[in-house]
Amino acid sequence: MPRVLHLEAEDLPDPNVLHTDDGYYVYATNVPDVNVPVVYSPDLTNFTLVGDAMPVLPAWARPGFTWAPDVVQVGDRYHLYFTARLRGSRLQVIGVATSDHPEGPFEATDRPLLTMLDQGGAIDANVLQASDGTQYLYWKNDGNAVKKATHLWGAPLSADGLTLAGAPTDLMTATEAWEHNLVEAPQVIEDEGRFHLLYSCADFQDETYAVGHATGLTPLGPFSKYRAAPLLASQGRIAGPGHSHAFRTATGQWQLAYHAWEAGRCGYPHGRRALYVSPLHLSADQAHVALPLDLAQASD
Repeated sequence: MPRVLHLEAEDLPDPNVLHTDDGYYVYATNVPDVNVPVVYSPDLTNFTLVGDAMPVLPAWARPGFTWAPDVVQVGDRYHLYFTARLRGSRLQVIGVATSDHPEGPFEATDRPLLTMLDQGGAIDANVLQASDGTQYLYWKNDGNAVKKATHLWGAPLSADGLTLAGAPTDLMTATEAWEHNLVEAPQVIEDEGRFHLLYSCADFQDETYAVGHATGLTPLGPFSKYRAAPLLASQGRIAGPGHSHAFRTATGQWQLAYHAWEAGRCGYPHGRRALYVSPLHLSADQAHVALPLDLAQASD
């Protein structure tokens, strides 16, 4: 039976939100016994756990490492882009799965979409469906898994969304002190002729984790960072906010979904990465996330 969720008590890391005519679906990184948790909300206020969007993993994937899902609608079908551990390897790679329904079940292709094993693997897939009809895939090479630099990458996708349609472009790496030598979880969104690159940085396990912002004139950049400070960082009751996903509501307003620890309770096993959704305001070169007062106020 579907279970009503109290979000601040749930562990829903790396959230991704799909808006459909029926409401909103939220997908998250695996939790025990669930490869891709999927949550439904009709109004972004009430949330119900639907189940596992991909209950059967492909043969090439090891269980227990299914991270950072991204679901997009392509024609009358739905595509799930996901990170998983490659069997026979300690590295993560990116796969794609398809379904007729947003809640799944999704069936993965028989081989990964992207590996980049020489760069530590590939994680954190996200897709932009640009206004000209072109699709782009964005991801991170998991360099920190093999003591290499992390970069954010992008490439055009084929019309069916199942293969790359061009060579990867290196979009950026960590350059600012507050990024702590690590960037990940890229998402590019399009707004009034500008492309906004949102990304996470630092260590997801503690309060340094944050969301950065950059802008460009094309889906593949070049992107210019806003260097003064992160777009979203620890504040009040939330600690280490990150792995964000921007989406439009039914009224066309931008919102930002992200996970965060509770201040003073960062890291497993004592903490949890709860889901939050906040208004996102964009201008040509700037962005602002409006936190509710009960989150932004100083913690007790």
